Amino acid sequence: MNLFIVEDSIPVRERLVRTIADLPGLDIVGTAEDVSPAIDRLTASAPDALILDLQLPSGSGLDILRAVRQSMPRLRVIVMTNFAAEPYRKAAMAAGAEVFLDKSAEFGRVRDILTGWRDEADNAAIH
Repeated sequence: MNLFIVEDSIPVRERLVRTIADLPGLDIVGTAEDVSPAIDRLTASAPDALILDLQLPSGSGLDILRAVRQSMPRLRVIVMTNFAAEPYRKAAMAAGAEVFLDKSAEFGRVRDILTGWRDEADNAAIH
């Protein structure tokens, strides 16, 4: 499974990479820190999954999701944010996120979610 990460905080992005780097069958195919480069790099790399921060320097992660959702309908998306209030959750899910996580309280769930997605993809390939 190919994964792309959009996160403007270098320490958070590095923590994400450390958390998932040793997962077998998972390759991080790109990262971005802001809206425009994220859209360009996502389109070029065509990943299977995306970890997406909401608050970015020049806009929202939802702008990215809306921009790529049409051309990447099978993209699986985890939104991770410190802005975990219900209106943000609803907006993220409406834009096409599959999972919405509070970055400060649910960071550890990322590994399990990605493992589950990878296993689903492996099982689908076998059948």
